[in-house]
Amino acid sequence: MKNLSFTSRPPAVAPVFASTESMPLCPLIKDLMKSFIPLAVEKSSFIVNDVDPAFQLCADQQTLAFVLSNLLDNAISTTSSVCIRVEAVKQAEGIQIGVRISAANFYSTVTGDFSQVLAAAYRLGGNIHIYNQRNQGMVISLSLAASSIS
Repeated sequence: MKNLSFTSRPPAVAPVFASTESMPLCPLIKDLMKSFIPLAVEKSSFIVNDVDPAFQLCADQQTLAFVLSNLLDNAISTTSSVCIRVEAVKQAEGIQIGVRISAANFYSTVTGDFSQVLAAAYRLGGNIHIYNQRNQGMVISLSLAASSIS
């Protein structure tokens, strides 16, 4: 399987960590998904929230919502007739929030000016990675540092 990883960090932007409290991720994803239901229906696709309801993290909620909504928007608007899953995993080095697209032979979902999304991810102390796997689809993930784990 061929795997492509794309990572970019805006070099001129310093990370900014807003004072945040621990928050559950599942309800945020659920709220974001509601706003994308009409687009998903139009594209004959559906979205699944696979985030554990007990999953907690520390991040600026508005910035996180901006980044995740852009990842969802790109995943939905550039595909059709697919299942899009949102998942989150805690690892020793941090948190990985992924938007998984089940489209075989699909190669990219980055559209328009993605630099604002990358800068927002960096302000959260994270980065965006895009993994393409032939015949398995693609995962766009937001990786956050271990300090985001609560």
